[in-house]
Amino acid sequence: MFECYTEKARRTIFFARYEASQFGSPQIESEHVLLGLLRESKALAGQVSRPGESWGELVRRQIEAHTTVRESISTAVDLPISSECQRILAYAAEEAERLSHKFIGTEHLLLGLLREPTCFAAKVLHERGVLLETARAQMITQPREEVGPVPRSPGLPAGYARHKLLYNRASEMLIVELRSFAGPHVLPTRLFARHQGTEAYEQIGSPSEGVSYESPVTCEKCPIVVFNASKWNEQGQGSWAGVYAFNLHTKELEVWVSEGTLIVPEQCLRSWILELISLSDDGRKIYVNAGIERAVPGGAQAHYYLACLDVAEKSLQLLSPLKDLRF
Repeated sequence: MFECYTEKARRTIFFARYEASQFGSPQIESEHVLLGLLRESKALAGQVSRPGESWGELVRRQIEAHTTVRESISTAVDLPISSECQRILAYAAEEAERLSHKFIGTEHLLLGLLREPTCFAAKVLHERGVLLETARAQMITQPREEVGPVPRSPGLPAGYARHKLLYNRASEMLIVELRSFAGPHVLPTRLFARHQGTEAYEQIGSPSEGVSYESPVTCEKCPIVVFNASKWNEQGQGSWAGVYAFNLHTKELEVWVSEGTLIVPEQCLRSWILELISLSDDGRKIYVNAGIERAVPGGAQAHYYLACLDVAEKSLQLLSPLKDLRF
Protein backbone atom coordinates (compact mmCIF):
# COMPACT_ATOMS: atom_id res chain seq x y z
CA MET A 1 0.00 0.00 0.00
CA PHE A 2 2.86 2.40 0.78
CA GLU A 3 5.22 1.53 -2.10
CA CYS A 4 4.71 4.99 -3.65
CA TYR A 5 5.42 6.85 -0.38
CA THR A 6 8.68 8.68 0.28
CA GLU A 7 10.80 7.50 3.17
CA LYS A 8 9.55 10.37 5.35
CA ALA A 9 5.92 9.59 4.50
CA ARG A 10 6.43 5.92 5.38
CA ARG A 11 7.99 6.91 8.69
CA THR A 12 4.98 9.18 9.31
CA ILE A 13 2.62 6.20 8.96
CA PHE A 14 4.90 4.08 11.16
CA PHE A 15 4.83 6.71 13.92
CA ALA A 16 1.07 7.14 13.50
CA ARG A 17 0.64 3.43 14.20
CA TYR A 18 2.95 3.75 17.21
CA GLU A 19 1.04 6.75 18.61
CA ALA A 20 -2.29 4.94 18.18
CA SER A 21 -0.95 1.98 20.17
CA GLN A 22 0.25 4.29 22.98
CA PHE A 23 -3.20 5.88 23.27
CA GLY A 24 -4.78 2.41 23.33
CA SER A 25 -6.76 3.23 20.20
CA PRO A 26 -8.22 0.24 18.31
CA GLN A 27 -7.42 1.93 15.00
CA ILE A 28 -5.26 4.66 13.48
CA GLU A 29 -7.09 8.01 13.46
CA SER A 30 -6.31 11.41 11.93
CA GLU A 31 -4.76 12.75 15.14
CA HIS A 32 -2.24 9.90 15.15
CA VAL A 33 -1.25 10.73 11.57
CA LEU A 34 -0.80 14.36 12.65
CA LEU A 35 1.53 13.31 15.48
CA GLY A 36 3.51 11.19 13.05
CA LEU A 37 3.63 14.06 10.57
CA LEU A 38 4.92 16.49 13.18
CA ARG A 39 7.76 14.10 13.99
CA GLU A 40 8.91 14.18 10.36
CA SER A 41 8.13 17.75 9.25
CA LYS A 42 10.08 20.45 11.10
CA ALA A 43 8.43 23.12 8.96
CA LEU A 44 4.95 22.03 10.02
CA ALA A 45 6.06 21.72 13.65
CA GLY A 46 7.15 25.35 13.54
CA GLN A 47 3.81 26.41 12.10
CA VAL A 48 1.65 24.82 14.79
CA SER A 49 3.88 25.72 17.77
CA ARG A 50 3.80 28.92 19.76
CA PRO A 51 6.89 30.51 21.35
CA GLY A 52 8.06 28.48 24.31
CA GLU A 53 5.83 25.51 23.48
CA SER A 54 6.83 22.03 22.37
CA TRP A 55 4.73 20.94 19.39
CA GLY A 56 4.63 17.36 20.67
CA GLU A 57 3.33 18.36 24.10
CA LEU A 58 0.89 20.86 22.60
CA VAL A 59 -0.83 18.46 20.21
CA ARG A 60 -0.65 15.57 22.64
CA ARG A 61 -2.48 17.59 25.31
CA GLN A 62 -5.22 18.44 22.84
CA ILE A 63 -5.57 14.80 21.78
CA GLU A 64 -5.68 13.57 25.38
CA ALA A 65 -8.46 16.06 26.12
CA HIS A 66 -10.33 14.96 23.00
CA THR A 67 -10.07 11.18 23.33
CA THR A 68 -10.35 8.49 25.99
CA VAL A 69 -6.84 7.26 26.76
CA ARG A 70 -6.89 3.50 27.28
CA GLU A 71 -4.26 0.95 28.21
CA SER A 72 -1.53 0.90 25.58
CA ILE A 73 -1.57 -1.81 22.93
CA SER A 74 1.51 -3.83 22.00
CA THR A 75 3.35 -2.39 19.01
CA ALA A 76 3.41 -5.92 17.58
CA VAL A 77 -0.33 -5.55 16.86
CA ASP A 78 -0.98 -4.36 13.29
CA LEU A 79 -3.65 -1.74 13.96
CA PRO A 80 -6.17 -1.06 11.15
CA ILE A 81 -6.60 2.35 9.53
CA SER A 82 -9.94 4.02 10.26
CA SER A 83 -12.35 4.85 7.43
CA GLU A 84 -11.65 8.53 7.99
CA CYS A 85 -7.90 7.92 7.65
CA GLN A 86 -8.42 5.85 4.52
CA ARG A 87 -10.12 8.87 2.95
CA ILE A 88 -7.22 11.07 4.09
CA LEU A 89 -4.68 8.76 2.42
CA ALA A 90 -6.82 8.72 -0.74
CA TYR A 91 -6.88 12.53 -0.74
CA ALA A 92 -3.08 12.57 -0.33
CA ALA A 93 -2.74 10.34 -3.39
CA GLU A 94 -5.08 12.65 -5.34
CA GLU A 95 -2.99 15.70 -4.39
CA ALA A 96 0.19 13.99 -5.59
CA GLU A 97 -1.52 12.97 -8.84
CA ARG A 98 -2.89 16.50 -9.36
CA LEU A 99 0.67 17.84 -9.32
CA SER A 100 2.02 14.92 -11.41
CA HIS A 101 4.18 13.79 -8.51
CA LYS A 102 5.13 10.13 -8.74
CA PHE A 103 5.61 9.76 -4.97
CA ILE A 104 3.42 10.68 -2.01
CA GLY A 105 5.28 12.78 0.56
CA THR A 106 4.54 14.35 3.92
CA GLU A 107 3.29 17.48 2.15
CA HIS A 108 0.60 15.43 0.42
CA LEU A 109 -0.37 13.78 3.73
CA LEU A 110 -0.82 17.26 5.22
CA LEU A 111 -3.13 18.23 2.37
CA GLY A 112 -5.02 14.98 2.87
CA LEU A 113 -5.66 15.88 6.51
CA LEU A 114 -6.86 19.35 5.57
CA ARG A 115 -9.23 17.96 2.93
CA GLU A 116 -11.08 16.05 5.67
CA PRO A 117 -12.27 19.22 7.46
CA THR A 118 -14.33 17.50 10.15
CA CYS A 119 -11.47 15.29 11.41
CA PHE A 120 -9.82 16.26 14.68
CA ALA A 121 -6.39 16.74 13.09
CA ALA A 122 -7.80 19.30 10.63
CA LYS A 123 -9.44 21.20 13.49
CA VAL A 124 -6.09 21.39 15.33
CA LEU A 125 -4.39 22.64 12.17
CA HIS A 126 -7.12 25.20 11.49
CA GLU A 127 -6.75 26.59 15.04
CA ARG A 128 -3.07 27.13 14.27
CA GLY A 129 -3.76 28.89 10.98
CA VAL A 130 -2.83 26.02 8.69
CA LEU A 131 -5.41 26.08 5.90
CA LEU A 132 -5.80 23.98 2.75
CA GLU A 133 -5.24 26.66 0.10
CA THR A 134 -2.35 28.20 2.03
CA ALA A 135 -0.67 24.82 2.39
CA ARG A 136 -1.12 24.14 -1.35
CA ALA A 137 0.47 27.47 -2.24
CA GLN A 138 3.41 26.91 0.12
CA MET A 139 4.02 23.43 -1.26
CA ILE A 140 4.63 24.79 -4.75
CA THR A 141 7.45 27.06 -3.50
CA GLN A 142 9.09 24.47 -1.23
CA PRO A 143 11.62 21.86 -2.46
CA ARG A 144 10.09 18.43 -2.84
CA GLU A 145 11.17 15.54 -0.65
CA GLU A 146 13.88 13.29 -2.00
CA VAL A 147 12.20 10.52 -3.93
CA GLY A 148 13.29 7.50 -5.84
CA PRO A 149 12.65 3.80 -6.14
CA VAL A 150 14.72 3.13 -3.00
CA PRO A 151 15.09 6.19 -0.72
CA ARG A 152 18.10 5.55 1.53
CA SER A 153 19.30 7.09 4.77
CA PRO A 154 22.99 7.65 5.57
CA GLY A 155 24.67 4.58 7.04
CA LEU A 156 22.52 1.99 5.26
CA PRO A 157 24.44 -0.14 2.73
CA ALA A 158 23.42 -0.52 -0.89
CA GLY A 159 21.92 -3.77 -2.10
CA TYR A 160 19.65 -4.22 0.92
CA ALA A 161 15.89 -3.88 1.32
CA ARG A 162 14.13 -2.97 4.56
CA HIS A 163 12.25 -5.94 5.96
CA LYS A 164 11.16 -4.71 9.40
CA LEU A 165 11.04 -1.42 11.32
CA LEU A 166 10.86 -1.12 15.13
CA TYR A 167 10.81 1.76 17.60
CA ASN A 168 12.24 1.60 21.12
CA ARG A 169 10.58 4.24 23.27
CA ALA A 170 13.02 3.97 26.19
CA SER A 171 15.96 5.07 23.99
CA GLU A 172 13.97 6.88 21.25
CA MET A 173 15.74 4.69 18.72
CA LEU A 174 14.55 3.28 15.39
CA ILE A 175 15.74 -0.21 14.50
CA VAL A 176 15.63 -1.57 10.95
CA GLU A 177 16.14 -5.12 9.74
CA LEU A 178 17.70 -5.25 6.27
CA ARG A 179 17.82 -8.25 3.98
CA SER A 180 19.94 -8.83 0.90
CA PHE A 181 18.95 -11.31 -1.78
CA ALA A 182 21.96 -13.40 -2.83
CA GLY A 183 20.98 -16.23 -5.13
CA PRO A 184 18.16 -18.35 -3.74
CA HIS A 185 18.91 -17.40 -0.13
CA VAL A 186 18.53 -14.26 1.95
CA LEU A 187 22.08 -13.63 3.18
CA PRO A 188 23.06 -12.00 5.39
CA THR A 189 20.43 -10.17 7.40
CA ARG A 190 21.71 -7.04 9.15
CA LEU A 191 20.34 -4.71 11.84
CA PHE A 192 20.85 -0.94 12.01
CA ALA A 193 19.71 1.69 14.51
CA ARG A 194 19.50 5.47 14.78
CA HIS A 195 18.08 8.03 17.19
CA GLN A 196 14.79 9.56 16.07
CA GLY A 197 16.44 12.99 15.98
CA THR A 198 19.23 12.00 13.58
CA GLU A 199 19.40 10.75 9.99
CA ALA A 200 22.39 8.38 9.99
CA TYR A 201 22.11 4.72 10.98
CA GLU A 202 24.77 2.63 12.71
CA GLN A 203 25.10 -1.13 12.37
CA ILE A 204 24.25 -3.24 15.40
CA GLY A 205 27.24 -5.43 16.25
CA SER A 206 29.92 -6.64 13.84
CA PRO A 207 28.67 -10.00 12.55
CA SER A 208 30.95 -12.04 10.32
CA GLU A 209 30.02 -12.62 6.69
CA GLY A 210 28.33 -15.95 7.42
CA VAL A 211 26.20 -14.73 10.35
CA SER A 212 22.71 -13.18 10.12
CA TYR A 213 21.09 -11.02 12.79
CA GLU A 214 17.33 -11.35 12.30
CA SER A 215 13.75 -11.15 13.66
CA PRO A 216 14.45 -8.29 16.13
CA VAL A 217 12.04 -7.46 18.95
CA THR A 218 12.02 -4.68 21.53
CA CYS A 219 9.96 -3.49 24.50
CA GLU A 220 8.64 -0.28 26.03
CA LYS A 221 10.62 -0.01 29.26
CA CYS A 222 14.14 -1.25 28.41
CA PRO A 223 16.61 0.35 25.95
CA ILE A 224 17.37 -2.97 24.27
CA VAL A 225 16.77 -4.81 21.04
CA VAL A 226 16.81 -8.62 21.14
CA PHE A 227 17.32 -10.72 18.03
CA ASN A 228 18.05 -14.17 16.66
CA ALA A 229 21.42 -15.11 15.16
CA SER A 230 21.96 -17.76 12.50
CA LYS A 231 25.11 -19.15 10.88
CA TRP A 232 25.15 -19.94 7.16
CA ASN A 233 27.61 -21.90 5.03
CA GLU A 234 28.48 -21.46 1.36
CA GLN A 235 25.83 -24.00 0.36
CA GLY A 236 23.12 -21.86 1.94
CA GLN A 237 22.56 -24.20 4.88
CA GLY A 238 21.80 -22.46 8.15
CA SER A 239 21.97 -23.31 11.85
CA TRP A 240 20.79 -21.47 14.93
CA ALA A 241 23.54 -19.57 16.76
CA GLY A 242 21.62 -18.04 19.67
CA VAL A 243 19.54 -15.14 20.96
CA TYR A 244 21.46 -11.89 21.39
CA ALA A 245 20.66 -8.63 23.18
CA PHE A 246 22.02 -5.20 22.23
CA ASN A 247 21.87 -2.28 24.67
CA LEU A 248 20.90 0.81 22.68
CA HIS A 249 22.45 3.13 25.29
CA THR A 250 25.79 1.42 26.02
CA LYS A 251 26.02 -0.43 22.66
CA GLU A 252 27.01 -3.60 24.48
CA LEU A 253 26.21 -6.90 22.77
CA GLU A 254 25.42 -9.97 24.90
CA VAL A 255 24.56 -13.59 24.13
CA TRP A 256 21.43 -14.39 26.15
CA VAL A 257 20.79 -17.97 25.04
CA SER A 258 22.59 -20.45 22.78
CA GLU A 259 22.07 -24.05 21.73
CA GLY A 260 24.28 -25.27 24.56
CA THR A 261 22.45 -23.31 27.28
CA LEU A 262 18.80 -23.60 26.12
CA ILE A 263 16.71 -25.76 28.49
CA VAL A 264 13.72 -27.57 26.97
CA PRO A 265 10.96 -29.32 28.99
CA GLU A 266 11.48 -32.73 27.38
CA GLN A 267 14.18 -34.97 26.01
CA CYS A 268 14.88 -34.35 22.36
CA LEU A 269 17.60 -34.72 19.75
CA ARG A 270 17.91 -31.03 19.05
CA SER A 271 16.19 -27.72 19.84
CA TRP A 272 16.45 -24.28 18.32
CA ILE A 273 14.66 -20.96 17.98
CA LEU A 274 13.45 -20.18 14.51
CA GLU A 275 12.06 -16.70 15.07
CA LEU A 276 11.45 -14.13 17.82
CA ILE A 277 7.85 -12.89 18.01
CA SER A 278 7.64 -10.41 20.90
CA LEU A 279 9.41 -9.29 24.08
CA SER A 280 7.71 -8.65 27.42
CA ASP A 281 7.74 -5.06 28.73
CA ASP A 282 10.30 -5.91 31.41
CA GLY A 283 12.55 -7.73 28.93
CA ARG A 284 12.47 -10.98 30.89
CA LYS A 285 10.39 -13.18 28.59
CA ILE A 286 10.55 -13.68 24.82
CA TYR A 287 7.78 -15.30 22.81
CA VAL A 288 9.29 -17.34 20.02
CA ASN A 289 8.73 -19.88 17.27
CA ALA A 290 10.77 -22.84 18.54
CA GLY A 291 11.79 -26.06 16.83
CA ILE A 292 12.06 -29.42 18.64
CA GLU A 293 13.54 -32.46 16.88
CA ARG A 294 12.42 -35.82 18.28
CA ALA A 295 13.55 -39.34 17.47
CA VAL A 296 11.08 -41.46 15.49
CA PRO A 297 11.45 -44.96 14.08
CA GLY A 298 13.91 -44.74 11.23
CA GLY A 299 15.03 -41.17 11.86
CA ALA A 300 13.96 -37.84 13.34
CA GLN A 301 11.05 -35.44 13.01
CA ALA A 302 10.90 -31.69 13.67
CA HIS A 303 7.95 -30.01 15.40
CA TYR A 304 7.34 -26.28 15.82
CA TYR A 305 5.77 -24.50 18.79
CA LEU A 306 4.75 -21.10 19.99
CA ALA A 307 6.91 -20.96 23.12
CA CYS A 308 7.94 -18.61 25.92
CA LEU A 309 11.64 -18.23 26.69
CA ASP A 310 12.52 -17.22 30.26
CA VAL A 311 15.72 -15.21 29.81
CA ALA A 312 17.04 -15.60 33.36
CA GLU A 313 16.39 -19.36 33.53
CA LYS A 314 17.19 -19.92 29.83
CA SER A 315 14.24 -22.31 29.83
CA LEU A 316 11.63 -22.83 27.13
CA GLN A 317 7.93 -23.31 27.89
CA LEU A 318 5.97 -24.81 25.00
CA LEU A 319 2.62 -23.01 24.72
CA SER A 320 0.96 -24.22 21.53
CA PRO A 321 1.95 -26.54 18.65
CA LEU A 322 2.22 -24.98 15.20
CA LYS A 323 0.96 -27.99 13.25
CA ASP A 324 -0.26 -26.54 10.00
CA LEU A 325 2.44 -24.11 8.95
CA ARG A 326 6.15 -23.66 9.43
CA PHE A 327 5.81 -19.92 10.02
